[in-house]
Amino acid sequence: SDYFQSERCCMKYLYLHHVNLGDEGALVLAGALIGNKSLTSLRFHPNDSGITDVGWAAFSNLLCDPSSVNNTYLSNHTIEKIGGYQSNLHDIAQFLRFNHLSRHPHEAAIWKILKSHPDLDMEPFFQWKLKLLPV
Repeated sequence: SDYFQSERCCMKYLYLHHVNLGDEGALVLAGALIGNKSLTSLRFHPNDSGITDVGWAAFSNLLCDPSSVNNTYLSNHTIEKIGGYQSNLHDIAQFLRFNHLSRHPHEAAIWKILKSHPDLDMEPFFQWKLKLLPV
């Protein structure tokens, strides 16, 4: 996990086909990828992975931790694909789209903050032309 979180990690693709991760493996893998800024694709076959809603929730939280604005900002904004070739698995599909469509990770962070924190008072930011968002 230290390697995945280090600045020297340059791995872009991780293929785990024919690996039965299960929920425990998904939790460990999602935890290891916190802070990773290089991985864009984590591939495995969802139907053969043994992952249930518990494991998918760990990946969802990796992509967008809604517990606070700061944690949402610190979530992963580079992974564009998780699982198989379907991109509509559970609630992670929207977060993967944000990551894929954003030109820079901070743009994905802004989208996720706005989506995950609807109670955030945005009026002051419009006055500043959204040049600053809280973290």
